[in-house]
Amino acid sequence: MRKISRREFIKNAAIAGTVATAFPKAILIQNGRAASKETSMPLLLNPPYLSRPTQSSITINLVAAEHNIICYLKFRQAATSPNEPWQQTDMFSIKTITPIDIVLRNLMPGTLYQYQGHARHEDSDTFQVVWDNKFMTQRQQSSGFSFAVISDSHIAPRFGDRFEILSEISSSILTKRPDFLLMLGDNIQTFTSHGGPMIEEKFGPMLYSALRHGLSDLPSSVPVFTVIGNWEGENGWHPARERNWAQQARRAWLPNPDAGTYPEGGSENEDYYGFTWGNVLFLVLNVTGYTPADHRLQSFVGKADDWTLGEKQKAWLYRQLSNSNARWKLLFIHHTVGGNAGDDVNSRYGRGGGQAARTGEQALIHEWMLQFGVQALFYGHDHVFTDNQVDGIHYICVGSAGAPWKFPESVTGYKDYWTSSGFTWVDIEQNKLKISFISPHDVNDEEKVLASFSITKI
Repeated sequence: MRKISRREFIKNAAIAGTVATAFPKAILIQNGRAASKETSMPLLLNPPYLSRPTQSSITINLVAAEHNIICYLKFRQAATSPNEPWQQTDMFSIKTITPIDIVLRNLMPGTLYQYQGHARHEDSDTFQVVWDNKFMTQRQQSSGFSFAVISDSHIAPRFGDRFEILSEISSSILTKRPDFLLMLGDNIQTFTSHGGPMIEEKFGPMLYSALRHGLSDLPSSVPVFTVIGNWEGENGWHPARERNWAQQARRAWLPNPDAGTYPEGGSENEDYYGFTWGNVLFLVLNVTGYTPADHRLQSFVGKADDWTLGEKQKAWLYRQLSNSNARWKLLFIHHTVGGNAGDDVNSRYGRGGGQAARTGEQALIHEWMLQFGVQALFYGHDHVFTDNQVDGIHYICVGSAGAPWKFPESVTGYKDYWTSSGFTWVDIEQNKLKISFISPHDVNDEEKVLASFSITKI
């Protein structure tokens, strides 16, 4: 990815009309705590971002702030004594406003680790501890665990209300300490209407930096997996050059597993992948990136039944489902591979969840889910929380984490749903999945469980 200087970054924000409102609560990290922009010479632009947690490694994505920095990491098992020796990486340099990935290796599965970042500016001789946090590696055993799911933050610099909502949700999730977080797409919003392309190369880094500011400290201790939505600028009908800009920015700022991260494999472009955590198979899919027909909201080109995963992704999905002996099998996607919503326009747009279980390619996916024992498909796109059961399979729309649009029955076709912003929380037990939709806490109230149900298995 081409380096973007701090001056160019600010200039680009000004061009987009975002200088005053780009980061309503933007934080820079210094000395292990949030610091205001006015703090002299901060070291990191964003908190660290954890991704790709395996049984023996984890990736830590770092972005330097206004100056180049020198850094090294220390880590050790968190449950050991205070005198347990640290392991330490080599020193490495980070250029200003340029994300890099650092991989910690030789870790133990299902283990809580403490890690620290030590950094200094290039022209300084003194290292500072810029963060001190913990993370969990991939669980190998079938013990219980929890994970969180959010969708449709639609972060864009000029919309501070979305940023505030995402920050509150991130804070609530962090207090509950899940093993990891899944974000189901439309995490950012390109500067064109209804899922248009990334019209300028400079906009990708701006948008993903803003998203990471909204997530705040959450990704520095909770690894993140992301799904591609229709607003990230990577749709199959977008021009190749603009798609490449969007993909480069996403992979630089929000790294995902690639084809070699886990035995389950996936895409080299990090847009679909699978992994097993404990006794659960997680399969993350990309429907918007492999559909060639124009499916913008009012395009009237794409149809409700011509969405597709593409032949390669579809074959990969079948292999994973048919070869897995996992007790629980879950799918994650921005929206179903077909639409059946409140009207023709929104059906073409991919809305409707389980109502589209027998529409287009989703009918084939549904048959596979039945055949190979998938319990649930989690999705976003419709900005509400709802659960539709089709043939015993749960189609769960996980709510929105920032988007202002809360769609009624006339748009989605849903009879029962919740419109509050929030997050979906999943507790995994041997014989039960408990799914809850939770409204975040803020300074005036406590978080609230708005809906909850269980999926049981004997």
